Amino acid sequence: MVRPSNRRWVILLLTFALAAFVPVTASAQTQADVDRAEQNKRVAEARKSQAYQDYVAITEQLDEAVERYESIHAQHEELLYRISRMESAVERYQNEAADLEMAAQDIVVDAYMSGQRNLIGLAFSATNIQDLVTSRALLDRAAEREIASLDNLDAISRQADRSSAELDIRRVDVAANEDAAAVVVEEINELQQRQKAILEKADADLTEAISRLKQEINEKAAEDARIKRQQAERSASRAGAAGGTAPQNTPGFICPVQGGASFIDSWGFPRSGGRKHKGVDMFNTRGTPLIAVVDGRIKFSYNSLGGRSTHLYADNGVVYYYTHLDSHPNNISSGQRVSKGTVVGFLGNSGNARYTSPHLHFEIRPGGKAVNPYPTVRSAC
Repeated sequence: MVRPSNRRWVILLLTFALAAFVPVTASAQTQADVDRAEQNKRVAEARKSQAYQDYVAITEQLDEAVERYESIHAQHEELLYRISRMESAVERYQNEAADLEMAAQDIVVDAYMSGQRNLIGLAFSATNIQDLVTSRALLDRAAEREIASLDNLDAISRQADRSSAELDIRRVDVAANEDAAAVVVEEINELQQRQKAILEKADADLTEAISRLKQEINEKAAEDARIKRQQAERSASRAGAAGGTAPQNTPGFICPVQGGASFIDSWGFPRSGGRKHKGVDMFNTRGTPLIAVVDGRIKFSYNSLGGRSTHLYADNGVVYYYTHLDSHPNNISSGQRVSKGTVVGFLGNSGNARYTSPHLHFEIRPGGKAVNPYPTVRSAC
């Protein structure tokens, strides 16, 4: 019986499964999109059904052809065995006949030597050795010579002839059997090629279906990410209550400390006077340039708590607050508009941080109130 390997069955079945799976992505919002997806699914189901039926039909035909070939092969082996036996029998009959003919010739020679002219005439008038050895005179003479087996020569010769004729028939049968086997082998080869073609197409369809599925998944993920990003941006613009969180991956946002910094999520940590920490402390060496994270307008200030500070007012209304600065740059003025990446201060430990290591206290204030800046800073730095 001819059966496909387990791997081939898996490929075939996976292809059918994936062909029938037509995901509807986030972009398929209208009823027309849904209807089109359902139609594609029905087409895939129809193709799956036809391909499976074709494969099963070919496999059944292949099984039947192999069974016929095995039957022909068994008959062929039986014929060859019988021919071998018959060839041995014919050779044995022919040897026995030859021995009896020699015996008959000896009798004729003896008759000639002893003057039995009637036996000599009989020998010359015989049309074949059977006529000779079956004559009464020769049988009488054979009895005198105790060659009783001479009366079997005719039967043996005839049996040899019959066996030879049957042997010729069996050889014809063998030739016909070989022709039939060749036809079945050709049929098997053709069916195997058709079966192989179905499996190869199933393999190709599987690769295409997986690729298509990955594309659908990636497109949906990108669409979901876009929607979440828009929602986060809207939430950031509305956030104002303490405990809010700045969005990750804020478009265009860059790290406020040139070259990066060391920091943790310290939002809400306790501070003197019952205050809560409302920013992120970013540590680096004194004098490290601090840069504008977005385009906007800057304002320099000083107070006892934060020391030297810079406010960056973005175009979308979000305020970015830099404090504990060592100094402000000399080449720009408070109130000036700056581009993203412009140096707006230098890292230090002014204000109430004078007894700590140099660091930048950085805040994000959408709507005028601070939110946790850690996710945004973490994604940029």
